[in-house]
Amino acid sequence: MKVEIEYSKLIATINFMYDLRLVRKQSRMRRRFIKILSERLEEVENERKELLIEHSKKDEKGEAIIKPDGNYDVKDMVAFSNDLKELYSEKLIIEGEDNREMIRTIKEVLRKFENEEYQGQTSEIYDYLCDQFRIDEEIEGGEK
Repeated sequence: MKVEIEYSKLIATINFMYDLRLVRKQSRMRRRFIKILSERLEEVENERKELLIEHSKKDEKGEAIIKPDGNYDVKDMVAFSNDLKELYSEKLIIEGEDNREMIRTIKEVLRKFENEEYQGQTSEIYDYLCDQFRIDEEIEGGEK
């Protein structure tokens, strides 16, 4: 099984997972999952900053200009926004033998909380994760 998480959903997924009350194995697998997400989030943030520098006006030394308010002086906001949108639509793919048990356990966790009431962003991210982990499909071994 493989799971795909859009870069734009990384922070919400991390926050959602942190808020779940879990113990033992489920808690360990959650920490492993969050670690994978957090590492990718750091990479995405670095790429976002590179895009920001790339799209900023440059001084005579070729360095990106930073305005007095601390923000970069972006020369073409539309181009920057398009590149950022493209970056955020990319996906983290988690698969492979090393991750199989973690994926199976997170799938069980999502099933465990399917009767909870969620609202707002929490509801959206729960539904998104249920789709990505395909919780309506059977778990290996025949149970749903």
